[in-house]
Amino acid sequence: MIRYAACLLPALLLAMPAQAQDDDPYATCAAMGDDAARLACFDATYAEQRVVIAERQEAEEREREEVFGFREEDDALENVEEEVNLTATVTEVLQGARRSQVLLLDNGQLWREINGSTMRNRVRDGWVATIERHWSGAYEMRFEGRSGYLRVTRIR
Repeated sequence: MIRYAACLLPALLLAMPAQAQDDDPYATCAAMGDDAARLACFDATYAEQRVVIAERQEAEEREREEVFGFREEDDALENVEEEVNLTATVTEVLQGARRSQVLLLDNGQLWREINGSTMRNRVRDGWVATIERHWSGAYEMRFEGRSGYLRVTRIR
């Protein structure tokens, strides 16, 4: 048993640098001896990593948009230093209970007006809305070229 462990230990130690290279995409480039080949390797790896980073950011933005408006799910967004908001176009305005407006946005989200709005006009199809989370935790929907806001909650 001890001999087996003694033989296995060097194999594990040799495998560790290979795993470190998998975690660092630049490790292979750094190990190259030829300056021109190393530079070409770094350039190619950098281009690949820019694509990977951009795809990751797009996925995070889609995820953020999916949870934005559901208070229980987007509490993590509140802890982010940057201001989180959503901009979309109103595609349909529906009548809710007690004459409240229910707004369908072009991204598929459905928002309902709640108490506390300051906007006097009825919303129209085609208006561009920006939704922000207020410091109180409520959501406010403002429209380009209009004064006031709608206090809203996300339905879907």
